[in-house]
Amino acid sequence: MEKITVKMTKESLYDFFLYHAYSKLSGFLVNVLGLSVFFIGAFSYGTGKIGGAVCGLYVVFSLILLCYTPVSLKLRAANAVKRVPYYQEPIDMTFSDTDGIVRSQGGKQTVTSWDKVVKAAVTPKTIAVYISEEEAIVIPKTDFGDSFNAIFMMIARQLGRQKMRLI
Repeated sequence: MEKITVKMTKESLYDFFLYHAYSKLSGFLVNVLGLSVFFIGAFSYGTGKIGGAVCGLYVVFSLILLCYTPVSLKLRAANAVKRVPYYQEPIDMTFSDTDGIVRSQGGKQTVTSWDKVVKAAVTPKTIAVYISEEEAIVIPKTDFGDSFNAIFMMIARQLGRQKMRLI
């Protein structure tokens, strides 16, 4: 049994949002489209088919495509940490091989058994334990302290390799 206290930060939530957006096909395709627009504009300008002003429009449009998602997710993460009550107070979490994940916050306790966990994902700054395809328990790695290895191994042991996603 391992216990930690989780306090969400906008940086950790942003990291999770980026993972969630770019791990899907649509996130990948937006980047491909943005880069394609840039290279088409540069190639067309280099071959003399378009002038500098039109090439500038290609560059601006490609930057909009490439920057919109990360900027909007950064704003969304900052807003969520400020406004969503779940992220404002620390959450005590207990990880147990028998009980699963027990979350306690503001006098309320939620138990998530391991058989209810759909998958887990490890991002550079967080570990996300999905309890549905659209709902996850997001834990900043900094909050694990000395318990990181023990909890990570427990999650991996309970879920198995097929439900773990490492980046």
